[in-house]
Amino acid sequence: MDATPEKRVAQHNALINARFSFVPLQMRLFVALLSRIDFDDVDFKEHFIPMEELVFERRGGSAYEQVDEMCKGLASFTLYIEELEEKTRKRRRKPSYTYIPLMAEAGYRADLGGVVASFNPKIMPYLLQLRESGNFTMADMQQVLKLKSPQSLRIYWLLKEYAGFGRRTISVEDLRFVLGIEENEYPRFSNFKARVLDKAQSEIADTDIPFTYELEREGKTVARIKFLFQQLAASATKKTLPGAAEWASALIQIGVSQRSITTIANQLEEGEYDVGYIAYVVRIVETQFRKGKIKKPAGAIYKALVEKYLLEDYTQATKPRGSQRKEITSHQEESTVLAFRVSEVREIYDNPGPFAQRQKRATTFEEHIRQVYLSDGFLLEHRDGDDWLVKKEKSL
Repeated sequence: MDATPEKRVAQHNALINARFSFVPLQMRLFVALLSRIDFDDVDFKEHFIPMEELVFERRGGSAYEQVDEMCKGLASFTLYIEELEEKTRKRRRKPSYTYIPLMAEAGYRADLGGVVASFNPKIMPYLLQLRESGNFTMADMQQVLKLKSPQSLRIYWLLKEYAGFGRRTISVEDLRFVLGIEENEYPRFSNFKARVLDKAQSEIADTDIPFTYELEREGKTVARIKFLFQQLAASATKKTLPGAAEWASALIQIGVSQRSITTIANQLEEGEYDVGYIAYVVRIVETQFRKGKIKKPAGAIYKALVEKYLLEDYTQATKPRGSQRKEITSHQEESTVLAFRVSEVREIYDNPGPFAQRQKRATTFEEHIRQVYLSDGFLLEHRDGDDWLVKKEKSL
């Protein structure tokens, strides 16, 4: 197999959230092909997948018959997926969805003892040259191979997309849709919980992103599932970030584009701030994203880094204790200043994102400011010609 334990694989986030449902053999073929893609590939190649990667326990001729039948089924296998802009490979402002065949070919070759297959060129924007879009998620192949259930694999990727933020809330209806679970399959939530959620939790517990979950109800009906997790591998939310390759990879997983990362790298080289400031910014943005106060975390992180408007707070927070002003008594706690431009808050209010928590929307922007910010201790301030919402919080 081409995949090594260090191999990293990636998918566009639109593919992670697409609607499709694998059977185990199809999942193994998909993973095997995914492992053979390099980041620099510009087109799909035809690959040979040996039987050993597809069938773990051979039972005479039946295994070969199953693989042959699987290949036949893949001829009509389609993804229900969000269309991307052709030139930028980014998501459209007003999304459209379409059905796209997954495979260009998949055939069992008895003379070779395996399957010859390749992906459909129509899905290139979702698997190739992903750095151009800046909207993709990476995973370690070693972790992916631990998953045996197709639904566990899909949930793993859904959580990895939000790895930097530690939680993701999905409605039961949306999760069933993404996983391709029909209405008559697991009609009772208790069955869905046992066969899908608990099974995924058990399998994913052995990976780098184990999770727990909470059920959110509307009356007696379970309406949403809140997944809670902490990535065990190198993460952008840790108090310190390691070397250049690691911090760049962490920001890419959050959704920061390669062009933006180049700008950040230039600022680091010029000594405008250190790697610790990147970790500091990510933690602040993560906190506000969890509270629903930031719509696009990648954009907020990039802006805070490039404009350096949290740099003074970071410098104060990282000063040695002995360098603090004498007026600060020993019982006082350090604080972090959170600041948001009112114009950006207005944009979020006017254009709520698709993953925003389903809360009751304030009827006016002023009421929104009072309910979400002023009631939480923020104050309105005028700085450098802009109105800001400012709050001091205790350091983590």
